[in-house]
Amino acid sequence: MNKVNWENFYNAVKNEDWENAKQCLLAICESDRRNPQILIKLGDIYQRLGDTNNAISSYHKSAWILKKEGFIHKALALYKIILRLDPNNIDALKISQELIFEIEEKKKQKQTPETLKPIDRESSEKMNIYYLRGVEFDRQSLDDKLKLRLKDMAKDDWIADQEAIHIPTLFESLPPDEIIHILELSAPHRYSEGDYIIKEGDSGNSIFLLQSGKAKVTTHLLGQEIELAILSEGDVFGEVAFLTGRSRTASVIALGKINVFEFRKFLLEEIFSKYPDVLRKLHIFYECRVQDTLNKISEQIKKIGR
Repeated sequence: MNKVNWENFYNAVKNEDWENAKQCLLAICESDRRNPQILIKLGDIYQRLGDTNNAISSYHKSAWILKKEGFIHKALALYKIILRLDPNNIDALKISQELIFEIEEKKKQKQTPETLKPIDRESSEKMNIYYLRGVEFDRQSLDDKLKLRLKDMAKDDWIADQEAIHIPTLFESLPPDEIIHILELSAPHRYSEGDYIIKEGDSGNSIFLLQSGKAKVTTHLLGQEIELAILSEGDVFGEVAFLTGRSRTASVIALGKINVFEFRKFLLEEIFSKYPDVLRKLHIFYECRVQDTLNKISEQIKKIGR
């Protein structure tokens, strides 16, 4: 029976029939009440329906199960979603602080002076740069065919004016023809100081490449804005909503004039079907971003608790 319900659920999601999708998940929950992933999906559907109270209730149930099963970081991520929906949620505030304390205590227990050292900010930034920062290809070193086609395909003047084409690590293993294909089908955008490229809480299934300029990534917790990162040329963003199907977990705001390529879902699915390694890299990006976000939130909660 659950197989039929799952098929009906995915068809409902495909058709954006959120009420039917909710009913399918409720039926599945009847025989699998302690599955946190189902409860997360149910919370996401409630959000689609504008039912914030039931969304929070589903996320709370899932987070409680994850916490009991030892998945502390995943539980903390859910409490962050709850606090975005309801910044004054007492239970989420209290348990988040408890989880942060538990995570910090476990880190201390694992550390020994002879073999382990705390990960400093510089090391963390180097790791994120390796995974998240693109590889810059100067026009002189680009394959001639790629260079000429990029000039020909310039949909906006700014593409042709670039002194360098910033190809993210995500795509660097692809042949030049595929890179051309991706850029031809992408949507170029230009933003000015203070413009939102994506906004926290909005729906979306695109991934973006910052071609020039800088942007900041922010989220909200306990009524305060938290700066998560500064993006620059070659950085990819927007992968969290794409991979999870949830609303945007953070805002990305232009710092001055910037140029961005937008890769929409149909294009990404085509790439992933031909090059599974690209999807694997995207999941690595996602894991790095989640960990970095949790670290920043952890710092903020500790400041509030002082």
